[in-house]
Amino acid sequence: MRNNTRGLIFHILISLIIFALAFLVNLNESVRNLMYGNIIFKIIVIAVILILYYNFGKLLSKKSARALDFFAGNIIVLIGIILFGIGFLGLGMDIFERPVGGSFWKFPMELFLMPQVYSIKVLGINYNAFTLLVATLIPGIIYGISIKISRNKLIARERNVRNRNMRNRINNRRR
Repeated sequence: MRNNTRGLIFHILISLIIFALAFLVNLNESVRNLMYGNIIFKIIVIAVILILYYNFGKLLSKKSARALDFFAGNIIVLIGIILFGIGFLGLGMDIFERPVGGSFWKFPMELFLMPQVYSIKVLGINYNAFTLLVATLIPGIIYGISIKISRNKLIARERNVRNRNMRNRINNRRR
């Protein structure tokens, strides 16, 4: 299975996790006020999302070409653009003036891009096409960083094993 497909599956899992988190936070008004009213908790929520993407990125293949590491989220961007197009066709320029989940036309986009939309709303960033596009690119960037770091750790581990084996052969010859 290619990294794009795996990345999409992981993105959907992260979306479900974040949807469950948002649902639980919004059940209680005092928890909601604490989470959305305190910058520390806002940063924690964003950190959870980034950590989820990073850790799921570790499960992506390191065997593909190094140049393709940051393209593991391309399908997420493509689907996000298609869903944005559908919402834009239905709502036109009013797409971002409606509340989150406030329209049948943009609901699929917001459901698919739940971690990104949730991050934008939690941080209080202006919700528009540019911020949504930038936020849609972030999973691929995090996947790429995760793949690069994991690959470097694997290479270092292999190098250490090779060096240890070489030292053992040299020590065995001396005996």
